Amino acid sequence: MQTQNPVVAAPGDEVRLNIGGSQLVRRIRSEDTDGAFSVVEFVSQPGEGVGMHTHDNEDELVYLLEGEIEVTVGQSTMTATAGTSALLPKGIPHGYSNTGSTPSRLLAVLMPGKLDTFFLALNRELAADREHEEHIARLCQSFGLTFHN
Repeated sequence: MQTQNPVVAAPGDEVRLNIGGSQLVRRIRSEDTDGAFSVVEFVSQPGEGVGMHTHDNEDELVYLLEGEIEVTVGQSTMTATAGTSALLPKGIPHGYSNTGSTPSRLLAVLMPGKLDTFFLALNRELAADREHEEHIARLCQSFGLTFHN
């Protein structure tokens, strides 16, 4: 009994989103996996990245495709280079910054996958011509995300 249809994401089919300090490439959509998972790629320029945050609902499996980043997971900070992978369980604060001289590419599998729709909504909000802080705070709350200063 087949429960999941094959999903092929060919080069050029992806959706690229602005999520502030990084660009996000939506590789496999949660709607194509019945919400089981989604796959996204974070492309960050030197000095950019994703701030410290916690997911209430998702585990995240990450794999650094290119570049060098400084990663903080919980209370530990380390330098990661291409080929480094990690499982980031929900509830554990984590974030990274590109410390290299070239763009970094970080592939993330989000389980369950609904969080990819957060990035769509964030992209729309950042494109709107208005103050964003209150809207983004509500958006984060609705997806169970907490950003730490």
